[in-house]
Parts: sequence; structure tokens; C-alpha cells
Amino acid sequence: AILQQPIPTHRMAASPAERLFRGKTMLAPMVRAGTLPLRLLALEYGADTVYGEELIDLKVMKLKRVVNSALGTVDFVQPHNKSNGSGGGSGQVIFRTDPAREKDRLVFQLGSASPETALAAARVVA
Repeated sequence: AILQQPIPTHRMAASPAERLFRGKTMLAPMVRAGTLPLRLLALEYGADTVYGEELIDLKVMKLKRVVNSALGTVDFVQPHNKSNGSGGGSGQVIFRTDPAREKDRLVFQLGSASPETALAAARVVA
């Protein structure tokens, strides 16, 4: 859902954190609905900020960053496990972003129960 937050006129100057969100049109976070096609459509229709799907840090830590020159995207891929017989190919795309259209407009949601694993996962997608 795209939400527009009203701008109150009686407030003092906004903090740096408030300036990131106040008065912005956003594609709110939704379970299984923050994929690249919907995010790009929301941006095309005027969203200032879009949210990707929440990913868990332990999974993100195992992903490989792959530049997809054919699509102009950056893909975060879960490599195939050779021991389960699914070798070949480059793996399953878990998260895809279009840096040209989403730069400074995408919120990457990371779920974590540990500061250490959250940091390790953030380093993968930074």
C-alpha cells in the first residue's frame, strides 16, 4: 500500500531521521510483496521510498552478490548446494535490486536476533 504522511505545520524543525520519512510517499513493507517489479512500479507511480521484503541475517550471510549486466540489476544469489544434486547454474535469486532506479530510495529490511550476525549480513548487501 502506498501511504502519504501529512506534514504538520505546528512542529519545530524536523530531526535528520524525520526528514527521511516525513512528507514522503512510500510503498509500505508487506509480506511477500516487496519484490523488484512491485517496487519499480511504485516508484514509477510516485513513491519516494520503497521497502524490500524482510530477509533474515543468517540467510543473507550465505548469499553471493552478482552483477546481472543483462538486466542492469544486482542479484543476491543463494548458491546451489552440490551435495543435494542441484549443481549447475548460478543459484536461486533471493533478492534483486535495480541500483539505477532504486538508489537512495530502497529500504533493505534485515531481520536479526544478534548484532554480530546483523553486521555480517549488512556487509554482504552494503
